[in-house]
Amino acid sequence: MLWVAVTLVFFALRVLPGDAVLTTHRNSSPQQLETIRTELGLTQPLSVQYGGYLLQLAQGDLGISLTSYQPVTKVIAVRLVPTLALGLSAFGVATTLGMLLGVISSLGGWLGRFADMAILFSQAVPFYITAIVAVIIFSVELQWLPASGSSSPVHLILPAATLGFHTSGSIARVLSANLREAYQQPYMLTAQAKGLPPIDLFDHAFRIALLPTLSVLALQAGFLLSSTVIVEVMFSRRGVGSLLYQSVLDRDYPVVQALTLLGASTYLAANGVSQLARRQLDPRL
Repeated sequence: MLWVAVTLVFFALRVLPGDAVLTTHRNSSPQQLETIRTELGLTQPLSVQYGGYLLQLAQGDLGISLTSYQPVTKVIAVRLVPTLALGLSAFGVATTLGMLLGVISSLGGWLGRFADMAILFSQAVPFYITAIVAVIIFSVELQWLPASGSSSPVHLILPAATLGFHTSGSIARVLSANLREAYQQPYMLTAQAKGLPPIDLFDHAFRIALLPTLSVLALQAGFLLSSTVIVEVMFSRRGVGSLLYQSVLDRDYPVVQALTLLGASTYLAANGVSQLARRQLDPRL
């Protein structure tokens, strides 16, 4: 999967018009531009560039940024902490809120219908709409929270809360459906008929419903990573997401390729952790 991801990005970037040299040296003559491209190896055939890239990758070398001329690892490292803080905070909000809404939804009644409406809203309304409304209410009108920046934990509240809310919908929906299904199993009905306390019934049902929910948590971790691009641009956070956005605009191939590799690796790691957790909960897997 990693090889497929980096290969697709490698060739897709080079099919697009323009390059980093043209972006960063607008006032240079055509001869100077061609000289710079030659020095950076951009005039070589794609097969040669691709082979060189794979060789560098095998040696753990992610290359040099075409715009800042710094090692890609250094460029990414500077931006990594704000993105990690946002991703982990949003994932915590999504997991907590998703579990809570899923359990309330499975109970039914007016409270369950309210939870269903919140789940539907989180999945139906685009994230950027909620983000704009949150900024207007909490930053512009009430002036409780800052609308941009990443210099303090307070700047993390608004983006993490809005991103976590929209991620929680899928978690809640899957958990709710599996809880309802678990309560209808014959052994659960038998345990209920024998007078097992409701808290023990819920404990058994929750353990059963948690297994498929873990897979959704892994998928949502990948969704969070891709969503940071939009979030960090909207809230002016200096993280990996905004770096990816700017690097695509600048055609900074090495940075985009490295961030793609990072994203794919994170997604695979999340799936691996999910599989391990499922095996711990259910040894039959």
